[in-house]
Amino acid sequence: MPLYRVASQLYSDSEAQLKGAKQILDDCTWSSCAAAIGWSSQYEVSPTAAEAVIAMKKVTGRKDVQGVSDNGGSLAEAVKVIAHFGGKARYAKSWDDAVAAAKDGAALMLWVQQPVSYPAGVKISAWHDRWFKWWSKHSPEKIRLGYGHMTSAGWCEDHGFQWACPTRDTKVAAERYGVPVSEEQLRQIANSKVKAGKLKADFKAILIVTHPSRKIAPATPASVAPTTPISATQSAVIVDPPSTPVPAKKVIEADPALSAAVAGLERVDWGAKAGQAADAIGHAVESTKGQIGMNRVFGVIKAIKESTGLDEAVLEAARVFLSTCIAMMLATGSPLLDMSTGDFKVVVSGGLAAALNVVVRFLQPTDSQFGVKPKGK
Repeated sequence: MPLYRVASQLYSDSEAQLKGAKQILDDCTWSSCAAAIGWSSQYEVSPTAAEAVIAMKKVTGRKDVQGVSDNGGSLAEAVKVIAHFGGKARYAKSWDDAVAAAKDGAALMLWVQQPVSYPAGVKISAWHDRWFKWWSKHSPEKIRLGYGHMTSAGWCEDHGFQWACPTRDTKVAAERYGVPVSEEQLRQIANSKVKAGKLKADFKAILIVTHPSRKIAPATPASVAPTTPISATQSAVIVDPPSTPVPAKKVIEADPALSAAVAGLERVDWGAKAGQAADAIGHAVESTKGQIGMNRVFGVIKAIKESTGLDEAVLEAARVFLSTCIAMMLATGSPLLDMSTGDFKVVVSGGLAAALNVVVRFLQPTDSQFGVKPKGK
């Protein structure tokens, strides 16, 4: 099986070559369409990025001004450009659906927020490396927030997954083909829109591209896609598949620290706690007789705080939660933006368990710092 060919949006392949411009700002969608069509047709049909840009003009009626970022494409428009070259595109129903289609010969179009939460060590392009250095000095927000971008990928038995960013330069031998990535790395790239808060699931920004030149399982017609064009700031309207919730009891039992904290709460005499709380409130109300309006409200709050240590307990719980979370994040040895969902669950679980222990202390009247004090003391 051949390597996954890049269709570059840089001056070497794209419309800029026709116009004499040095670099294209917004042809990533059409370049990725060209790469996806080539792969999915086994290169029986292999349009250049420039030809894909021309196709975009035909199917959308939009014009493009070189040197101005005015030509960003949507997934819905990509469906039309792919159809122009005889291909079909459909929205992925799940991540597993996308992987299965890729292993059946389809290409994947991935709408990403580059390089938010990208896996370490995956080469994007020399173009990106140059701009990354410039952004680091002059516009670090560009790195933190990322930029909307369209990429593509394919899979074969010889090379596994290959991911192609159209900012790769096909004049350079090392950048003519996609980058080998694992399925986990590709999913992390696809998840960048989720990490950036723009989508709720990674598969919602994936198009599955097929072509009749290759005999694979038939794709769902593109007509099932939303009819309203998706802009660069909108997501595909696809309902998340139902998930089976994990019972809270099993979550607690699986975490020793959390289990111990909950056990401490179960040992609390809640009837007595209710009585002590009523005493504290009654004492606060009694001690503020003669005050009126907001003065009495603030007086009651102050009296409750002084007789229960509630404010200290809240601050201590917050401090313990944050310090525990920070310590556990450092213990993972992974950069913060590279941590998986599972890592974050472990970190938050540990912080919650530590904070619950403060709550247990607060509920014990014998605790000298937080315990509810006897009435009038």
